[in-house]
Amino acid sequence: MFGRFKWRRYPFGIISAQDEYQYRMEEAFEGLGLGRIVDDIAGVGTSKEDHDMQLKAVLQRAREKGVKFNREKCVFNATAIPYFGHLLTTEGVRPDPNKTKVIAEMPEPRNKEQLQTLLGMFNYLSRYIPNLSSLNQPLREL
Repeated sequence: MFGRFKWRRYPFGIISAQDEYQYRMEEAFEGLGLGRIVDDIAGVGTSKEDHDMQLKAVLQRAREKGVKFNREKCVFNATAIPYFGHLLTTEGVRPDPNKTKVIAEMPEPRNKEQLQTLLGMFNYLSRYIPNLSSLNQPLREL
């Protein structure tokens, strides 16, 4: 009854769980040209055939490594996918419209804390807006 035990799944609260999970995902899908962040995996193809070949390789590797996917959360043959606050499209990376909508609909800041929140939201857009730091300099001086 007593002895050595091994978890089949990490319980909540283990500090190193996310690092271990990320390492295992990188190890499982190494060499397949995927974007991986925690439990999100993104693959691209220059054609439908290329996409399908990569998908087949990913599914085969997942089967070999015992990785399971939630079918309802999977997106296949898409020309655009939201991925960690950005929209990956056939034309490149763009800001996620849901994120920019939140910023556009924010009320005008009335105090220092609200202004800092708004400036933090602007930082998300910095890769899409050239010279953003110069543009928002007057706000940062307030």
